[in-house]
Amino acid sequence: MLFVIQEKISLLEALERLFPESSKKSLHSWIASERIFVNEALVQDARMQLVPGQALRIAKKSSFLEGGVKILYQDSHLVVVDKPAGLLSVATAFQKEKTLHGLLKRKFFRRRVFPVHRLDQDTSGVMLFAFTLPAQAGLKQQFARHSIERRYVALVEKEILEEGRWESFLREDAAYFVKSCKRGGMRAVTHYKPLRTEKGYTLLELTLETGRKNQIRVHCSEAGHPVAGDKKYGARTNPYRRLCLHAHFLEFVHPILRKTLSFSSPLKRLW
Repeated sequence: MLFVIQEKISLLEALERLFPESSKKSLHSWIASERIFVNEALVQDARMQLVPGQALRIAKKSSFLEGGVKILYQDSHLVVVDKPAGLLSVATAFQKEKTLHGLLKRKFFRRRVFPVHRLDQDTSGVMLFAFTLPAQAGLKQQFARHSIERRYVALVEKEILEEGRWESFLREDAAYFVKSCKRGGMRAVTHYKPLRTEKGYTLLELTLETGRKNQIRVHCSEAGHPVAGDKKYGARTNPYRRLCLHAHFLEFVHPILRKTLSFSSPLKRLW
């Protein structure tokens, strides 16, 4: 449901006027469950002051997979989910069942579910799967053309004060360790921008121009700023008992409906 604000008013007051039959407790629960957006930005402060012309949107009640995995969007062609850290995206030679792909197949057992891309097991955030082969093909083409916008946030060790760009050629060795090389490998480009620094850490926003395995983790590590919690690539600290890397934004053109869709996963629960 979408409404246009006509006067200066607090968010809670606006909701009370729009939904007089709902109790304050119910309205607060809508805010807490991340259903309220102003100009497409998530709002979680009931006291926020709204001004004329702003668009207030109340999203549908969220649905979930097993284990509390949130479904951000679904239609007959595709599904977008918010993957938690620690869950494999798809099956591997060592793990077949406990995967996000497996959860989706059990939830949508009357449909086929096709992977489109992957996130590392310990990375959280927005992820996309297709329900049909034409949708999968169309999305894979967008990934191959690098036309899908993917933004991550990472907490990295040491301070970075200026934005920039990392580019190298990446290759995986026999021990599944990815590193930059002078010959061979796949071109990888990562753009980074510091959001804030604090106590020897930097919160970075990273935009992928390419999407290679472990790309962000390798580029951060080789620049002397490993992702916090990433022992594999040289992190010395683990302040949140997890890999501090989160896929917080994904934007693409719907392969069948041809409209632009964008999804985000807030950072408030992470660091």
